[in-house]
Amino acid sequence: MSRTICSVGDLAQLPDDELLACLAQLRVAIHDAKREHAAARREARISEEKKLEFRSFEWRPRGPQRLSSPARLSPQTPVEELPVRARARDALSGLHIFCVEDLSAISEQELMTTEAIGAKTVNRLREALTRIGLDFLPNPMGQATTFEGSRTVSITPPRQKL
Repeated sequence: MSRTICSVGDLAQLPDDELLACLAQLRVAIHDAKREHAAARREARISEEKKLEFRSFEWRPRGPQRLSSPARLSPQTPVEELPVRARARDALSGLHIFCVEDLSAISEQELMTTEAIGAKTVNRLREALTRIGLDFLPNPMGQATTFEGSRTVSITPPRQKL
C-alpha cells in the first residue's frame, strides 16, 4: 500500500511507527530531486531561474526486511541492504566487504573476531550467501566455529597429580 504525501498534514496522519521511515525516504527523494534539478540546469534543459518543484511524494512502507525473496538478492547486493545492525555494516566496510559476493572471501571465524559482528549477524550473512549459491571461506586450520564457544572461555579439567 502506498501513500501520497503532499503536505505536513499528510505526515501528521501517519502512525508513529511509520513516521520515521517515511521521513527517511522523503529525505532521500528530496536529495534525488535536487540532484536531478542541478543536472538539468547544468545541461541547460531548464533555465537557471527555474526553482525546484517538489509537490508530492509517493511513499511505500517496506515492512520488516527479510531475505525471503531470492529475486531481491544478488552477488552485487550492497551489504547496506542486508538486515544487519549499522555497527556490523560499518565493521564489514572496514574489512573491505561492500557486497554479498565479497563475503565469500572471508571465513566465519575471521568475522567472529570482529567486535561488532556476532553469531546472529554471521547467521544472517550465511543465509544471504546461501541464497545466491556461495559460502564463506573455510575456517583456517579446518577448525569448526561454534558460536557459543567463540564468546566464552573453555574450561579444562584440572590436571591430576602423578
